[in-house]
Amino acid sequence: MTNLPRICWTSAAIIGLAGMLWGLQMAITGDHGNLAAHGHLNLLGWVSLALYGTYYHLAGITRLNLARVQVLLAISGSIIMGIGIAIAQNTGAEELAKIGAVLVILSGALFMVITFVRPLRNNKTA
Repeated sequence: MTNLPRICWTSAAIIGLAGMLWGLQMAITGDHGNLAAHGHLNLLGWVSLALYGTYYHLAGITRLNLARVQVLLAISGSIIMGIGIAIAQNTGAEELAKIGAVLVILSGALFMVITFVRPLRNNKTA
């Protein structure tokens, strides 16, 4: 993992497309039972990863080890949570959704730490 912004944006695009296809499948079948899982996948996977990638690009963060862990947690947590919510809605088994939620929360907490440690700087001179 050497270019975190690209990894974030590429992962966001893949997860976003998967979420769109899932939404299309629900629209075609008329079964919107997995709407919450679809929404979580799109918001946490597509939108959050794109925002993380944008921040890392603007901050010039491409190889920070803490950021690598944060991105790994964000990607895995988003996917596990989306699948876990779908399973929970269909079977009542919430374990995967809970694991995914913990990973996403840890990712968000690490991102907060990173923004304190490596804030965006205004390089313009007045």
